[in-house]
Amino acid sequence: MCLSCSNGWGSEMNWSLSFEPLLAWNWVVLILVPLALLAVAGVFLGQRGSWVRLAALTALALALINPVLLDEEREPLKSVVAVVVDRSQSQEIGARTAETDQALAQLQDRLARLKQFDVRVVETGRASATDDRAETRLFGALDGAFRDVPPSRVAGAIMITDGQVHDVPASIGALERLGPFHAVLTGKKSEFDRKLTVVCAPKYGVLNSDVVVSLRLEESGKKSDAGVEVTVLQDGKPQSTSVMTPGETQDFTFKISHPGQNVFEFSVPVEKDELSAANNAAPVIVNGIRDRLRVLLVSGAPHMGERAWRNLLKSDPSIDLIHFTILRSPMSMDATPQSELALIVFPVDELFSKKINDFDLIIFDRYHQYGLLSQDYFANIASFVKNGGAFLMAMGGEDTEIDISATPIGELLPVTAGAETMKGAFTPQVTAEGKIHPVTADIAAVQDKKGWGQWFSQMEATPLRGERLMTGAGGNPLLVLDHAGEGRVAVLSSDNIWLWSKGGRQAGPYTELLRNVAHWLMKEPELENGFLKAEVQGQNITVSLRQPDEAPERVTLNRPGGASETIDLKDSGGGWKRATVKAEEGGIYSFTHGDKKAFAVVGSAANPEFLDVRTTEEKLAPIVSATGGGTVWYQESPDFSLRGVSASSRSFGGSGWIGLRRNGAYAVESVEAASFIPNWLALLLLVAGAFVMWRRESR
Repeated sequence: MCLSCSNGWGSEMNWSLSFEPLLAWNWVVLILVPLALLAVAGVFLGQRGSWVRLAALTALALALINPVLLDEEREPLKSVVAVVVDRSQSQEIGARTAETDQALAQLQDRLARLKQFDVRVVETGRASATDDRAETRLFGALDGAFRDVPPSRVAGAIMITDGQVHDVPASIGALERLGPFHAVLTGKKSEFDRKLTVVCAPKYGVLNSDVVVSLRLEESGKKSDAGVEVTVLQDGKPQSTSVMTPGETQDFTFKISHPGQNVFEFSVPVEKDELSAANNAAPVIVNGIRDRLRVLLVSGAPHMGERAWRNLLKSDPSIDLIHFTILRSPMSMDATPQSELALIVFPVDELFSKKINDFDLIIFDRYHQYGLLSQDYFANIASFVKNGGAFLMAMGGEDTEIDISATPIGELLPVTAGAETMKGAFTPQVTAEGKIHPVTADIAAVQDKKGWGQWFSQMEATPLRGERLMTGAGGNPLLVLDHAGEGRVAVLSSDNIWLWSKGGRQAGPYTELLRNVAHWLMKEPELENGFLKAEVQGQNITVSLRQPDEAPERVTLNRPGGASETIDLKDSGGGWKRATVKAEEGGIYSFTHGDKKAFAVVGSAANPEFLDVRTTEEKLAPIVSATGGGTVWYQESPDFSLRGVSASSRSFGGSGWIGLRRNGAYAVESVEAASFIPNWLALLLLVAGAFVMWRRESR
């Protein structure tokens, strides 16, 4: 039983009746129940003095139960309401930002007049320039706002949004405790938008081959069967025009004309009263690559290092590998008949005369059987390199039959091979030149942090020319690269690189080193000085130029709107120069440095924020309905009302009003207790009852 008295929003006085038995309840029951049965039985049987006994028993029960009158001073607790404000990219369309600000100001003003509510405003979606801002996630922000609020104090949540929310739960579940949910929608019910979507597009395309890009044109807010002209640009130049019907998917075929980024841009005109032009353009970047690279690997004898070469080249899906290992010299003298040998004859003429131009890279790995190749074959290899091929010589072992330096290919090598093999432990080192060269710059940074395992042998080599990227025993050149005519050559003067593949203390970047050397020899664009690239992170674009010298560099930036400017690049180490620019609008950004170009796409139509930009109530409707909330279209009902509604109500909102739950939560400030029957009165009643029973029984 409870009575209360309130003096406004301040503290309240409440009286209630409580029981504080003098004995434990089980003892009270054990004492009173038998006595009560006897007293009731006496009354039922009409025994003399039964009513007196019942009155005495009642006095005893009251004494044992000890009723207490409590006087509580309670402080009402405010119910908490969260206002979640959507600041995502789709809310920046048209007048939605202004409507959002106006709706928020009105809500805060009206809630301030309702003293029983504590208001928490949470703005979400306005990320920094480094974030993608790709989705609207209101419920995650809402959960954080109520994290320290018990369910008994939650009054509800109001979301100011366009309804394009990407984290709406499939079912209400545990979120029911945060309701009721209300939606205040910006925008109009009848909105028109046109969208061009990339349905399918390849990331890579083989040079001089065709690629297919599939597009879909969609219109929402009205139906039209009229064709829409689609303009197609390739690398910024007009390519063609086509006509698409809304709802149609159409394929476009292009030829990949150059390596690197091939940029295709599709666009449709912007209609009057259209919501947004951001999704009227669909950019696609296809990276042009060469067809499969063909590599010939010739190992002079079986050894541990050839496995490292073979595993590396076989693991690269873009490489076709032909590998020969010389197991027996033609001059080998033994009694085995030629017809009984299981080995095939090394096809020297087939490889180095007829088919040599079918390869992109030739590798001699610890090759010592030079007697197999005549001067004519070495001349063919030299001609192959000068005309654009690549040759790598990985030296090792102790014996050679002839000096390769005396052959035509030897004239192209950047070192002269000696006859001595240097023994002893050493750790390969990257030279100052290697720390900024594309092949070894990245692995040099790893060496500074982790260190490398040791090697134990190296062939003597005298440097002649080229770029010495690594040194070995006694500072002798270990890895040297050079250009030869239209082609390239490289020399690795040790076969111990397989030791790095053992892991542990012997570990080293053998995979990265061998792959970089092979791809540099085959003219991989990303391993070239002068390589230009652009990377997008959120609204920031980082443009990078691989240029090892210290001279300042500049690139020209062309923005989507047509404006151009010059960007200064600063040295960032490792042979790179970089700068970061902010993208103020969506579209294709191009960077130019000499004859090099790089492109960056910002605000792609694939961004979930622009998949559908119309204001909608459909996504939030299940959650609003499940909690009895209401949806208000702000443009139609800017003067919607706020009400406090009993927590037991089933409906908390409608088209023109929003209801917040009154929970009635409170905190007890102080309690005063007084016995309902004082001890002296209880004792007096017991004595009087006993005396009356004695008098009654004595008759």
